[in-house]
Amino acid sequence: MKILHYFLGFPPYRSGGMTRYAYDLMRAQVCDGNQVYALWPGQIELLNSKVSIREQKSVNNIRNFELINPLPVSLDEGIQDVDCFMRKSDLAVYESFLDSIRPDIIHIHTLMGMHQELIEAAVKKKIRTVYTTHDYFGICPKVNLFRAGKVCEDDHNCADCIRCNSSALSLKKITLMQSPTYRKLKNSWPVKVMRKLHRNNFFINGQDVQEKDEISVPLASPESIMRYRQLRAFYINILEEINCIHYNSTLTKSIYEKYLQPQSSTVISVSHSGVSDHREESIWHPASTLRITMLAPAKPYKGFYVLRKALDTFWQGGKRNFVLQVFGVVPSPRIYMKVHERGFSQADLARIFAETDVLVAPSIWYETFGFTVLEAISYGVPVIVSDHVGAKDIIGDGGLVVPAGSAAALTEALEGLDIQTLKRMRDAIKRLDILDWRQHVEKIYNIYTEVYS
Repeated sequence: MKILHYFLGFPPYRSGGMTRYAYDLMRAQVCDGNQVYALWPGQIELLNSKVSIREQKSVNNIRNFELINPLPVSLDEGIQDVDCFMRKSDLAVYESFLDSIRPDIIHIHTLMGMHQELIEAAVKKKIRTVYTTHDYFGICPKVNLFRAGKVCEDDHNCADCIRCNSSALSLKKITLMQSPTYRKLKNSWPVKVMRKLHRNNFFINGQDVQEKDEISVPLASPESIMRYRQLRAFYINILEEINCIHYNSTLTKSIYEKYLQPQSSTVISVSHSGVSDHREESIWHPASTLRITMLAPAKPYKGFYVLRKALDTFWQGGKRNFVLQVFGVVPSPRIYMKVHERGFSQADLARIFAETDVLVAPSIWYETFGFTVLEAISYGVPVIVSDHVGAKDIIGDGGLVVPAGSAAALTEALEGLDIQTLKRMRDAIKRLDILDWRQHVEKIYNIYTEVYS
């Protein structure tokens, strides 16, 4: 089979769960004897605006194509120059590219940087398409449907997008970040420092607004609001032209289908090649201190402040037989926290989970899945997740689900974690049917087959 994947690009230039998933899937498909191609949004040239597709050096036998002069890639920074994200391209560029490689299927992992003409060319050539959901880009310019410390339940028909996107990167900065120079320097220490400072500032107001009423939206012209409505309609039109949407959780499906009607869809939990079943080999040694772990960044949308408030309540009430392990930079750390500022790697998970009684994933935003939950379950570790975490689909009786944003509910859940309860959860986890990576890859092949039927 000939499979074309569209994603943000290969590591180390791009990172995160979506990049890892797409790259793992491509490598698995190559190992299965398929011809695999990758197309990704590359540089925006300053002196030449012509769209083209340039083949680069293959990566692990994946033929590698850079899209020159794609649409801007905003990541989760937001969009201000709306028109630039809806620019048209030459349909012939995509027709010629598809004629040259003749894929049987196009698997899309993001709409960022992608021209609508790729889908138009696929429809014209009768090439079937699949889209895997990893975030909410297309529905939400800032990707995560999160603003003012809470989920965006109602954006007043895009009127609130004006304020929410007011701090978006300029096109000049986006152009720089998509340049070959930035690609080479991204992981140099000066650029890493600047990126870290920027990301810390990006979330600095999250704690301040979390407990407050939402600030009123500034006045915006009807024309500005209409442009954001047109932007959403632009991406929804693309999604509705795709043959099948692969939702990574029932939560994601429920959110997407508030906005669009897919041609067809299926829900399959995602995984990655680093996930293996360690439940039988994991040995639990209960301690007198409850060992809580949060692997997600200490950011507002990940629910860090909700967890901190719950544990502050414990501490101030005299219940101090617990410790919280957190990874990465933590604002205003508490005495009960064990902070690992350098983060963690996949190789650290066995040690981390051996020292964990419960993993907490208290996300406030609608987290489409949550690999850390799957990883905890794969080591037999009970979890507490908010009802805004897509991975709640897989935990069964091996964990608890609490209302997102409720420190009181999280406090109550943690209070109930005695040794007997934790043991009961661990026993329940042993009975769960964990979808391993190989099984997941086979389910993706099944999707490809179904879109042909």
